[in-house]
Amino acid sequence: MLFVGGQGSITQLHFDIDLSHIMHTQFIGKKRVLLFPYQEQYKLYRKPFEVPSMADFSHYYDPSKTKLNIERFPATAFAEGYDLVLEHGDTLFMPGGYWHHMEYLESGFAMSLRALNNKPLGKLKGIWNLLGMRNIDTLLKKTIPHQWYAWKGKKVIMAAEKTFNT
Repeated sequence: MLFVGGQGSITQLHFDIDLSHIMHTQFIGKKRVLLFPYQEQYKLYRKPFEVPSMADFSHYYDPSKTKLNIERFPATAFAEGYDLVLEHGDTLFMPGGYWHHMEYLESGFAMSLRALNNKPLGKLKGIWNLLGMRNIDTLLKKTIPHQWYAWKGKKVIMAAEKTFNT
């Protein structure tokens, strides 16, 4: 897969739905990357039946521009991850399920090579995410959107709060 972005372009925090392993190589430009292990998902306010975070990590590294609301999403302050900058020629390995948020510091392009998760459970979870989870979410968004979004909003907050009580 090729990724092209202008300066300031952002890929919001998410993990890849199929849980593939990724080798991401930056060819031109600089890109800031925030990474978290899959296990940090509840501190990151993962949306139920989806792969993105409810919290907006845009400009997380710049206090004057950040959109991350710590008061609304307090568990994010306890998430343990990595913050790095990719430049021309850098390659980053992301194990299956790793959360990633990318911001183009300069216009550029990159390429990702993907490999299916090599663990049987990883493959099964990837298949479930693609065929089960995504279809359930799509169906409920179309049939009962208001109730579905309200339930998901409550569920994500409860899961994050549970991280403080364990």
